[in-house]
Amino acid sequence: MTREKSQAFVDASIARIAKHKVVLDIGGGQRFGKWMRPYEPLFRDVDYRTFDYDASTGADVVGDIHALPLKDASVDAVICSSVLEHVQDPRKAMSELFRILKPGGELFFYVPSMYPYHARKGHYPDYWRFFSDTIDDLFAGFKEKTVVKRGGYFLALSFFVPGQAKLRFLLTPLADFLDGVFKTEKRNTTAGFYVLATK
Repeated sequence: MTREKSQAFVDASIARIAKHKVVLDIGGGQRFGKWMRPYEPLFRDVDYRTFDYDASTGADVVGDIHALPLKDASVDAVICSSVLEHVQDPRKAMSELFRILKPGGELFFYVPSMYPYHARKGHYPDYWRFFSDTIDDLFAGFKEKTVVKRGGYFLALSFFVPGQAKLRFLLTPLADFLDGVFKTEKRNTTAGFYVLATK
């Protein structure tokens, strides 16, 4: 899927999450940091809180994702983006996210698949990469889910080009074009998976 299409899915998913009353952003650190900043106006009337294991991030709730310090069915929606690759037990973490969600609650989720190592020394390690089979396993308990790939083979490959961060303006359009020409979305290789799921 091209960046434009996957970004449209992210935009629509976050707008949907923002319609809930109580939203927990897992791994969010300081409120509306990084990629969440453009969505801040959507959460004006939402009880939006961030969660992190590290108090220095400025998170509203601090604890262990493997044992969230929240009651069962206490949250309407959860955002969990680029987190599970950094935790020791992704299945346990997912069971905790499921536990705190109310019935009918929604989870917006992103994990990398074919993507470079990106630990931050002294803050978090980098353990895992995920594939479509993993997504099916992690979301087995949810009533429904929509899964969108973050590009195909060529976008995934582009993240391994030296200096890729500064070359994104060239690499992403080229990768989108090649993924379209070779129809690589039909294959399993992707840079990552976006998921919107309902408990």
